[in-house]
Amino acid sequence: MGWHRIALGIGNPGAEYDATRHNVGFMVLDLVAQRLGLAFTRLERHADDGSRTFGGKVKAQVCEGRRKGRSFLLAKPQTYVNLSGDVAGPLLRAAGRQPDSLFVVVDDLNLPLGRMRIRPSGSAGGHNGLKSIQNALGTDAYPRLRLGIGPANAGDSTSPGAGGSKGPRPADWPDFVLAPFLPEEREVLGRVLVRAADCVQEWLDGADLQNLAGTYNSDSGKRPGE
Repeated sequence: MGWHRIALGIGNPGAEYDATRHNVGFMVLDLVAQRLGLAFTRLERHADDGSRTFGGKVKAQVCEGRRKGRSFLLAKPQTYVNLSGDVAGPLLRAAGRQPDSLFVVVDDLNLPLGRMRIRPSGSAGGHNGLKSIQNALGTDAYPRLRLGIGPANAGDSTSPGAGGSKGPRPADWPDFVLAPFLPEEREVLGRVLVRAADCVQEWLDGADLQNLAGTYNSDSGKRPGE
């Protein structure tokens, strides 16, 4: 094992969730794997099958690769969002790496669709997947790429996270994040997935997180240089 870097997308397993807002983390890693000619396979290890490194059952879709002399792992937990830490923790331990070697790609209801933010650490912001990872690692100091899935007004005083009236009400959030993207959102979604995949690939190549933030923490919806 000993991967230099692990990119982990948050999402729910099963075809019924493939196109939903909560699964943009999976969508990004699928695009990265496609670009690199890799295929995801199922990883399921148990402590009693000789996989002592994992120390328990780990369910994930994974693919391994190497770029610019660095080995990496792409991982899609198959535990459902709320138990993402059950995969993140064992994989990081198996790699023998610190939390800053884990790059989590996650949906963010408090950002509008088309916007993305890189952060080296921070609170879970109400996201149960990030809460699970933080609990598993014992720290919130792991980098994450947050992809907006909210309405156009997300992030202002009436955004979903602010409890305003323009976005979905708190009681509707579970239905909202588990709903598919609307047809009129597909063009913006496609652009941001491309940008996010670019970002993940650069991180796998060893790019500095601060430099990546300077490049990708924008609202333009364009790839760098366009």
